[in-house]
Formats: sequence, C-alpha cells, structure tokens
Amino acid sequence: MKNEKEKKPIVPVEENPQPEAEAETTPAEETEQAETKAEKKQKKEKKNRRSLKEITRTEKFRRSGMSTAFTAGFIVVVILINVIVGVLGERYPSMNVDLTKNHTNTLSTEAAAVVDKVKIPTTIYIIATESQTKSDRILAEYGIQYSQVGELAEKMTERNRNIKVEYIDLDKNPAFASDYKSDNIAVGDVVFKTDKRSRVLAVTELFNVSFSQDGSIGGSSSMVDSALASGLNSVMADTVSVAAFDTGHSEQMDTATYKKLLSNNSFETQDFNLLTEDIPKNARLVVLGCPATDYTDSEIQKLDAFLSSGSLAGDRSLLITFHPSQTAMPKLSAFLQEWGISVTPQTIVVESDSSKYYTSDPSYILSTIQTEPDLGGDSNYKYYTTPQSSPVNILFDTKGTRQTYSLSKSNDSCYLVNNKTKEDETPAKAAYNTGVLSQDTVKAGGTEYKANVIALGSTTMFNSDILSPTTFGNAKYLVNLSRYATGTTNTATAITETAVPTNAQDINLSTGMSILLGFGVFTLLIPLAIVIAGICVYHRRRHL
Repeated sequence: MKNEKEKKPIVPVEENPQPEAEAETTPAEETEQAETKAEKKQKKEKKNRRSLKEITRTEKFRRSGMSTAFTAGFIVVVILINVIVGVLGERYPSMNVDLTKNHTNTLSTEAAAVVDKVKIPTTIYIIATESQTKSDRILAEYGIQYSQVGELAEKMTERNRNIKVEYIDLDKNPAFASDYKSDNIAVGDVVFKTDKRSRVLAVTELFNVSFSQDGSIGGSSSMVDSALASGLNSVMADTVSVAAFDTGHSEQMDTATYKKLLSNNSFETQDFNLLTEDIPKNARLVVLGCPATDYTDSEIQKLDAFLSSGSLAGDRSLLITFHPSQTAMPKLSAFLQEWGISVTPQTIVVESDSSKYYTSDPSYILSTIQTEPDLGGDSNYKYYTTPQSSPVNILFDTKGTRQTYSLSKSNDSCYLVNNKTKEDETPAKAAYNTGVLSQDTVKAGGTEYKANVIALGSTTMFNSDILSPTTFGNAKYLVNLSRYATGTTNTATAITETAVPTNAQDINLSTGMSILLGFGVFTLLIPLAIVIAGICVYHRRRHL
C-alpha cells in the first residue's frame, strides 16, 4: 500500500499577467500623450535652430566648414580685386606699373608739360584697331612694341580731359583717309586734330628701324613720347611759324634733322629758291644753310626787304651757317658787314686741349653758350658742340639801332688754322666766336618787333649724329634759338626728339645663372617646397 500521496507538478504563476485585450485610454490620457509629443518636437526643432555663434564654435565646423568657407571667400575676394584692378587700369592707365627697361610706357617730363598746356578739345586718332594696338600686332616683325602708342596716348587723356583717343579701322572707315589725301595716311600713323589745325605723324616718325648690310633687322628705337608731344604742340599753338629754306645755292647743310626738330616745335618748314622765287609771305625764319655760291643783288634786296618789312607783324630772322671749305662770297660778306658780322673764309677753329674736344679730331670743339641775349626756355644744354667751325667776328657792339651779341665762344685754348698755317708754327691761342647775333628793331602796325641776323660758324652741328643723341645740347639750343628768332619763345614747351631702343634686354643673365634659376629654382626648389608644405598641413590636420 502506498501511504504517500502522489506529488503533482507545480505550474508557475505570472506575477503580472497580460490582459487578453488592451484596456481603452481615457480622453485625459490622450491629451497628456499629445502634449508630450509636441514638447519633444519643439525641443528637437530648438536643437536644430542653434545660433550661428554656437555652430561656428563646434569642433566639426572648425575642422571642415570653416576651411571651406575661408577658401571660397578668399577666391571671391581675389576675383573681385582682379576685376576692380582691371577696370581701374583701363580707366586710369597710370596705375599700371611700367616694367620696361627704358620706361617707354611712361610720359616724360617734357611730354607731361605739353599735355598740361592743352586747353582746347583735342583728338588723337590712332590708325589701327584697339585690339591691333594693344596686342602689338602692328610692325611686330620689326621688333616694335606698337602698344606704346596706345599706352601713352591714353595716359595723355587721363592727365587732361581735353584730350581724347579714337581708334580708326581704315577697312571699316575708309572715308577717314579721304580727309588727309595729301598725307597718304596708313595703318600705324597717328593724327592730331583740333579746331585750329591737324597734323599727321607717320609711323616712321614714331619708330625707327635700322638694317644691317645683309638686309636683316639691326635694331629698332622708339620716338613715341617726343613725337606725340610734338603732335600736341603743333595743333594747339595759336600761330605756326614758317621756316623757309633756300635751295638755290647748292647748300651743304643737312637740313632733314633740323626740319624735323622745327616741325616738332610748332614750326612749318618750306623750301624755296631765293633766286627765282619770293620769300614766302608768312615766313618768320629764312635759313641759308651753308651756301656754296654767292648771292645776286636781287637776292640781297629780298633779304633786306624781309628783315625790314612793315607788313610782317612779328619778329623775323635770317639764319646763315658757314663751313671752312666755303670760298669767299663778296656780296654776302658785304651784307653781313652792315649788320656788324664777318666770317673768315677758309679758316677753322682748332682746340689744343684734348679735354675740350671729342673724337680724335681737334676741330670737333666744345663751345660755351653766352648768357646774353636770354633765349628763354631751359638753358641747361650740357655739352654744346660747334665742330669744324669758322671763326665769326663782331665788327661793332652797337651801331645806330643795331646791336651785336656773341652767342657762343670756343675755349681760350683754341687757335686758327688756314691754308697758310705751317706745321711747325705755333699760332696764338684765344677764344673765338662760333656764333653771333645782330639785332635791329622794326615797326609794323605801330608795334616794334625784332629783326635778327644770325651767323653760325658750324654747319656740321646740324648733322643728325649731333642733333639726335641726348649727349649734346645742340637740339635744345637750336629749338630755343629758333623760337627766340621768331618771337615764339613762351608759346609752348620745347620738344627734342629722343630715340629709345625698343629691343633692349631687360635682364642680362649668364648661362650658369640661367640654368640655376630655370632648373634649380623653378624645376626643383619651388615644387619641393610646395610638397613639403602640403605634407606638413596634412599631418597637422590629422591631429586636430
């Protein structure tokens, strides 16, 4: 018999049994749940709406956003600066730095002074398109930088609002050339125009090209600065003096450079034959450039009438040059003696002091310019030379209304040589006149004017190799003398032509230095420096 009761298995009882069906919520409970969801949403939105200050302080922004923003901002600033500088550079060309070796894109002091004096509307026409000019497509085959023309012309307009520049394309505007038929304008020329007059500068007056014996280009030079200034001078002057050159006596003077110098300074030049023609009515300066033959009585009368004319309202002058090779000319000599001047024929002034002449020829002497009369203008002439000069003598200081002046003298270490001088002879040394001016007064319309006879012992001083270089002051002196001779001293700024090489090397380097800079610096050093800088930045950013 089994006395113990059989054990039954124990079934676990859940402490919190789940109801078979979800209990329904009350309205109050629903409202409380909705408010809780709204608060959570507001907190989330508030979290997303952090201030810019809070955002910029986060580590994430500092590591990514800031660098991106800074880079973008820097690029924008650079672009804006580039645009602004470009616009200002176009409007104000003087802002552009002139990096040319000879400062060919900068107005000279003389040119700037001329520009400042322009008081009337003046137009500079550049016979080319603006694109052709600024890209140096004109005459590029000659090594010429034609952009200098546009650069300096626009700097003139910037300096003086009375001046403006226009570019003329003859292919699109062929009618423009018809207004200047006698000048035969072509691409590269420059035209100046005011209500008073116009002047055309040929491209050969702006640039000079030299050629070697084999026909290749030897080099080029620019006269743009002085040429543009002379163009302005010509069209703004109230009056243009005429310089008339006699061509009837086999004159030996090289007149080309002197004529160009006069044209650059508000003169008009004309040729005439004194034997068969009258002196031009509007002439103020008559030039007898080293005549080889004597003058007739009729010609002397014409010269007398010109100097004493009561119908010519203005100063007038006769300029005569001499050379030791000339033979005696009795009629011309007699005329000069009446004005207190004589020139010793077949005689030359020679310098004994080697420090007072140049080249190996002691007849290429340096003279001293005298202070009276005052020619006006800039009197800093540097070296003034009167090579191969005949001595010019003063016969009287004053006679009636006429008065004589020494214009220039040789040094007192000079002596005279002629056909009778012996090799072993020691001539007396003295200072000799190399230029003399005799002045009279004449009345025209109730006003007194000056009549001058100027005798210069040196004709060689007018050669281009003396008037063109800036070493000598002859060009400036002749401009001032010619203006004084015509009473136009203070009308405009004196302009002398200055040729500046256009193909001069800006940087001179040896072969070794070129290799060092080209391969060592630009090929190795700079790229290596960039790589090292990049590695340093990379490692630093990794440890932020």
